[in-house]
Amino acid sequence: MADAYHLYDAPPHPFARRMKRDFSGKASLVASPTTKPVKYYLIDFDLSKEYPPGATRLEEPPWGGDKTVPEHLLPDAPPCDPFPVDVYCLGNTIRQGYLDGWKFAKAKKGFEFMRELIDDMTNPDPQKRPQMSEANSRLKTIIEGLSDWKLRSPIVEVGQRTKVTKLTKHWATQLIRKARGIPLYRNLEYIPLVMLYPFLSWASLTL
Repeated sequence: MADAYHLYDAPPHPFARRMKRDFSGKASLVASPTTKPVKYYLIDFDLSKEYPPGATRLEEPPWGGDKTVPEHLLPDAPPCDPFPVDVYCLGNTIRQGYLDGWKFAKAKKGFEFMRELIDDMTNPDPQKRPQMSEANSRLKTIIEGLSDWKLRSPIVEVGQRTKVTKLTKHWATQLIRKARGIPLYRNLEYIPLVMLYPFLSWASLTL
């Protein structure tokens, strides 16, 4: 959960973020997370479980909101390790939200640089998925290898036609920030974690 209150001129509605909380009008953005970092809170731990070092990690499926987990779909599915399930669920969330799209979200342009990592995270064989710590490390390496302009590019849905005026405004803002020396992110250490943590259904303590 993100505390983005300070980015708006009035408290936004939690679901209709372009509207004020009381629907009395529109809530306008007055700052960006780049210039005024957002604080993130980790919530919803009702499915979480901590395992002592060396303890057996096997749980009866199914659990969680993702109904496509391969090991949960097996006939008479046996107990399985929840850690690879976490990796699958996170990878599938990113795949649906950015790479391929699904009924609740359209695919976004320019995220193919994550395809190999996401394919590995959603491998049907849980033994072939990377551990969360490895996925985290690989994502950092991927980000470090991208150009500054790639990272500053706007997020555009596949098939969406973006107005020239909107693109001009976006790049003008990015040029000004670059000239002022405003970094894209405060610390690369935290960028992948912010992306990974909110979707975990279990406390994957290997992070």
